[in-house]
Amino acid sequence: MQMNNIPVEKIQNFASIEIHLFLFGVLALGFIFYKFFLKKISDKRHKSLQNRFKVTTRYLTLSLVTCLVLVLLQIQYAVASQVMLSFGYLFLLIILSIAFVKTTQIVVYLYLFFANMSHGVPRLLANMFTFFIAIILINIIATQLFEIHLSALLATSAVFSLVLGLALQDTLGNLFSGISLQIESPFQIGDWIEVHSKNEKWLGQVQEMNWRATFLTSFSDELIMIPNRTIAQSEILIISQGQKTIRISHVFRFAFDTDIDKAKAALLSGITEVKTGLLSDPPVRILVTDLNESWVVMKVFYSLADFSVRYRTGDLVISNMLQSLKKHNIKLQSQKIEIEKNT
Repeated sequence: MQMNNIPVEKIQNFASIEIHLFLFGVLALGFIFYKFFLKKISDKRHKSLQNRFKVTTRYLTLSLVTCLVLVLLQIQYAVASQVMLSFGYLFLLIILSIAFVKTTQIVVYLYLFFANMSHGVPRLLANMFTFFIAIILINIIATQLFEIHLSALLATSAVFSLVLGLALQDTLGNLFSGISLQIESPFQIGDWIEVHSKNEKWLGQVQEMNWRATFLTSFSDELIMIPNRTIAQSEILIISQGQKTIRISHVFRFAFDTDIDKAKAALLSGITEVKTGLLSDPPVRILVTDLNESWVVMKVFYSLADFSVRYRTGDLVISNMLQSLKKHNIKLQSQKIEIEKNT
């Protein structure tokens, strides 16, 4: 594109000072909303929003300064070359477009954070919105300012679109699978899930969802990246969801002649010594769940508010109950295998 063909007058109307003031106003209102209504969001969200406000303000300020400089050049210096003005207004158009997209993105994040105070917000939602806003803005700029009709160009490039679609088959599959997961919302960020795919199994807490993959953090703090297409085609066990408590159980086997009440009391005494991690509501329950000629099966149930401490709390619970059984001289029953020797 030649610099002389850039429609300076149209860009002047599009990138006017009034547009800059309007965006500054939206940004200011968004910041006020953030300060008054989003005080209880996590530190990570605070840092994310504060960084977005800073970056967007810089782009918008740079755009406004560029606009004022260009206006002064036209007023004070009639000798300003057409090439200089064309280049300046093209730069202004690019910076203002970026500032506009970032401002609308902040508005989306404010809404998502306000609507989901306790749940994480997948980046995919904001990225999708940003993508559509950018496409609409590019179409408006191309049509209204440069008289380029993108729809006609796309219609005449069917072969190119087909080749591109085949080349991006996996990428598009992950993208649309991610969109499908967002629409159905079987799980949220912060939930613990177990994904079963053929011979593979992953267990972790959902950390992020983007256009390509879902990220889980395992108990060993490993970051697991699973393609959205794999997630959509797999069996998903949702272990903890939202603010629901997690019910954990452990199985103990005792000899058939064991005093049931005494064994229950010993187990209860051991688990009540665990002071951290356990919830009092719903309470601990110890139930006889099975019996046969070899043993009586008891199952101990207790609740946790945070699934991430399952193994640490479980270690304390099992250790204390075993010590309590030993203290009361109650032994666990082991499986016995009898082998008959033929003579």
